[in-house]
Amino acid sequence: MQDNASIIDVTEQNIQQLLESSRQIPVLFDFWASWCQPCLQMAPLLEKLAGEYQGKFVLAKVNADEQQNIAAQFGVRSLPSLKLVYQGQLVSELDGAQTEGALRGWLAPVVDPDAAQAEQEEQFLEQVRQAIEAGHGAQAEQALRQTLQEQPDKHAFRALLVEYLLGEGRVDEAQSTLAEVVEDVEELRPFRARFALLDKLEGGNETLRDLAARIDNDPAPADLHAYGLRAAAAGQFETGLEALLTLLRDHPDYQDGVARKALLEVFDCLPKGDPMASRYRRKMFTYLH
Repeated sequence: MQDNASIIDVTEQNIQQLLESSRQIPVLFDFWASWCQPCLQMAPLLEKLAGEYQGKFVLAKVNADEQQNIAAQFGVRSLPSLKLVYQGQLVSELDGAQTEGALRGWLAPVVDPDAAQAEQEEQFLEQVRQAIEAGHGAQAEQALRQTLQEQPDKHAFRALLVEYLLGEGRVDEAQSTLAEVVEDVEELRPFRARFALLDKLEGGNETLRDLAARIDNDPAPADLHAYGLRAAAAGQFETGLEALLTLLRDHPDYQDGVARKALLEVFDCLPKGDPMASRYRRKMFTYLH
């Protein structure tokens, strides 16, 4: 028995107990020998992982020279050889020396499936983000919609789709996509706050591009207000804050000081402690006093 309770030296006396315990927890059988240099090099990596996973699997070390019957029982023909047993069944195996990254990737789907799935989802999201940045938004949108059709509870995917639609100026589609989820979930909460900004606007459905063209020439207070809120709702927070700050500076009394109220509403859409919010709060107070 090793010092770590998750690392066990296998013998004829405890093999059946280990196989029985595999019905509740994965057991990784590491077949090695003292003359096998790759075995000795890989051993510290396996022990490190056993420690990191903190009891999510048992590392069962089998000296193939001393436990030839067990090695034969598992069909071991070369060393090092890894056999992963779970729920009483051999679920995966690896032969030959492996890197730490390869071992992690091999173990994760069985030992920590939630973490493995989360990593796969993050990789998918990153690929979609890169596709959008590369100008392949239509394909990215299709991939997100297809995934959500199959797994509607993937809220991070929905958040990215809503973000993309807002960036494209497709506000109504973004709102309907968000409305498909009734419950309050963390990933979608910021968008609900951003859409609430649009509820402050009375009439008019101008695009950001149209409003930007107008305020570039002779910015009317109503256009600055609408542009600031629409830009913030689309995730262009700094652009929106700049417009609202201009409204506060040039028209402080417009609609009973609506610029100040709008700025505070946009601040509420930003994460707590966001440096952008702190920076623009200071600018706002400069114009107020």
